[in-house]
Amino acid sequence: MSFLLTVLGVLLLLLSLAGIAVGFFMALDRRMREPGIFFALWWLPAVAAAGGILMRDPVTFSIGALCFVVAGVALAVEHRGSRRPARGRKRDSENAGKPTLFDRAKRRFSGWMKAWEYRKVS
Repeated sequence: MSFLLTVLGVLLLLLSLAGIAVGFFMALDRRMREPGIFFALWWLPAVAAAGGILMRDPVTFSIGALCFVVAGVALAVEHRGSRRPARGRKRDSENAGKPTLFDRAKRRFSGWMKAWEYRKVS
């Protein structure tokens, strides 16, 4: 039984790490950036569930599995909501020059990193 749990835990861990890698690979494409990040984040609780199996800790496995299910529901709702045309949204031509939420966050993070490097050097 112990060997079987170890094999199951390692397989789940490898599967979840592969899911995270696929999500980050999807995020490299500009059109698939947000779905790719959501997909990678969806698989993070599966790593916790696999760790719970490997450590033989039922609480860690239960919380990881519950978070995985909740993240899957959130991913499905987000995917379903992005397919519907929104009546109140601006057209793409109106949003063409505006940075996306991801671009603004990336710019803010790079500003923090530059300030941190400057303080580290000073």
